[in-house]
Amino acid sequence: MDKRRIIRKPYSFRGRMIAALMIGSLLATVISLFLAFCVTHINLLQELKVRERAVAIYLMELEQRTELKTDELARLMEQNGIEVAMLSDEDVAALSAGTQRELKRAGIAYESTTWKSQRNPVTYVQMRTGVLAITAGGDGSSYGIAFARIIFGSTSFLAVFALMVTLASYWISKPVHEITNATRKVEEGDFTVKLDAAHAPGEIGELMRSFNAMTDALSRTSYLQKDFISSISHEFKTPIASIRGFARLLQMPGLTEAQRQEYVDLIAQESDRLSRLSQTLLRLSALEQQSAPASLTEFSLDEQLRQVILRLEPTWSARGISWQLDLNSVTVVSDEELLSHVWMNIIQNAIKFSPENAVIEVRVFATDTATVEITDHGIGMDDATVKRIFDRFYQADRSRKQEGVGLGLCLVKRILDMLGGTVSVDSRPGEGSTFRIHVPFRPKYDEAAHTGEREGKSP
Repeated sequence: MDKRRIIRKPYSFRGRMIAALMIGSLLATVISLFLAFCVTHINLLQELKVRERAVAIYLMELEQRTELKTDELARLMEQNGIEVAMLSDEDVAALSAGTQRELKRAGIAYESTTWKSQRNPVTYVQMRTGVLAITAGGDGSSYGIAFARIIFGSTSFLAVFALMVTLASYWISKPVHEITNATRKVEEGDFTVKLDAAHAPGEIGELMRSFNAMTDALSRTSYLQKDFISSISHEFKTPIASIRGFARLLQMPGLTEAQRQEYVDLIAQESDRLSRLSQTLLRLSALEQQSAPASLTEFSLDEQLRQVILRLEPTWSARGISWQLDLNSVTVVSDEELLSHVWMNIIQNAIKFSPENAVIEVRVFATDTATVEITDHGIGMDDATVKRIFDRFYQADRSRKQEGVGLGLCLVKRILDMLGGTVSVDSRPGEGSTFRIHVPFRPKYDEAAHTGEREGKSP
């Protein structure tokens, strides 16, 4: 077993959601129970007081209407949770002064319960032969009775709430669980996995749609990478095979000097081709790791384009291509070397895909940015191709055996992104293409640095 393999714990989003909801509901329930208990206990005390007073009045009326003794009246009323007891003289003397005064004044006195005593309230009634103590609620205290009243309701509530929380957590976490499983499939290299985001609500639906867009991009990149490996293998294999073949021909005896020179020239051409391919790959790799231009200089953009066109003169003059130039004087602060790669790639493509004796138009002018338009009248592109020409490894025209493996325009896009510029394409099949490039006069972060310097120097 590979020791470097990461052992992952099972995904517990659903479990954590259930736990959080349960803990929250438990705290809410405890608080609710305490408040409900307090309210219920107060109401219960009032209810017991009313019942005891009603019994006391009834006993006083019975004593007046009948000849029953006090202890007989007490036994008569000991039912339906009512306790009636005859107090001894010592018990009566032990009553509080306030209770005794109320008995003498009204004949009925009420003594409430306390948290410390944990007993039910008592109503005292003055009879002819003594004092009766009336207690409602049976053997249980008022606190026990109040708790018993709410315990059943709270237990039922908790059971139903726990069931609802469990069902709701499964329903809420289901799309997250689907995303997790889909992510694991992507990790295993399956970029065809898709999530059903059509009916997903809110942020979860947006997350699913973003996931689908990501897998589409990964799938496309994976396809392009596989295709690139095939293309790059072919691009390397062809010149290597040519070099090997011509090197063996050079070993053959009896070659004329002209034949020998021809083979040497062909070997040199194929070597140059391998060198250009390697440089392109290395440049792209370096740009992927670079977040800002290495150096910024002030230079004339129109003059740079003239120099690029002159450097490519052997290529376009051999095909009879002419130029229509409208190069206004525009100065920018940017990375001169990187921008030179941009013009070189785009103009080389314009030459490559233009017919012989065609005209290529180049315009430079200033708006809110430095704008360059390069127009050819070649084979053009359809909309589907235009959308993908800046993808890495993508080649628009595979039927033509042109140099390159689909990295030039990817380099262009990466360089312009780094410099704060943009590139767009207008093209129609059979009518040619126009590349429109916007380059800032000065990168924004460089503007901020210059502003800071000026502010620092100001008195």
